[in-house]
Amino acid sequence: MHKRNVEGLRLQAQARHQAALQRAEQGIARLLREEQPVNFMSVSKVAAVSTAWLYRQTAIRERIEYLRNQCKTDNMQPEKLGVKTGASEDSRKAILVTLRQHIKQLEAENRELKRQIEVAYGQIYKQPSPKQ
Repeated sequence: MHKRNVEGLRLQAQARHQAALQRAEQGIARLLREEQPVNFMSVSKVAAVSTAWLYRQTAIRERIEYLRNQCKTDNMQPEKLGVKTGASEDSRKAILVTLRQHIKQLEAENRELKRQIEVAYGQIYKQPSPKQ
């Protein structure tokens, strides 16, 4: 039986693996440089590798976990990282007041329309029916 020559395939797979490792390392460096949060999802997006692949690479996995925990212990605020935290309490209160006013206005309009419908029904009822 003929022995298969798979050395070329093996070398190509090794080259792809090294390229992915390099992209992951560069992605982590970029996130740190831009002061973005370092986690598996952000690294996978920046480095164009899957999160499953990142979890399987022990060295990269440990580095991401370390940097992720360091970010938490350094009390990096989401504002510093460019993450929108949502509306402030004052903003929420202002929105609630506006919405409540709008609801009251709509309820009053609804009552007026119902009253107009009752009047219209009354006028229709009082009209003499056409004789045939």
